[in-house]
Amino acid sequence: MVDVARREAGADGAASKVAAAMGLFGVATVSLTINLVAACDPPPGFGDSAYYHLALVGSFISGVAQVGAAVWVTDDPHGRHAAGKKIMYASIAPLVVAVGLNGAALLW
Repeated sequence: MVDVARREAGADGAASKVAAAMGLFGVATVSLTINLVAACDPPPGFGDSAYYHLALVGSFISGVAQVGAAVWVTDDPHGRHAAGKKIMYASIAPLVVAVGLNGAALLW
């Protein structure tokens, strides 16, 4: 009985860490994108192109979806743990795009 209780407690901890990381990635992506739109001009290398705006919109929507997915995983941590990990790994790319665009905007 004690071993089963320990396994269940460990599963809750891992699932809550996944949901917390998903929420953190989503909020970071959204805040970096909002910073680019509100405070920074487009870098000269990117200009005012449609690709720059597409990257901004894609990063913002991905961050909002990431926060929503974190809430979804938190609702049923046992059943949605594996899906949450896959979504978390997929959310690294939009976060890297947002960080890269912020770095480019700060350099120019």
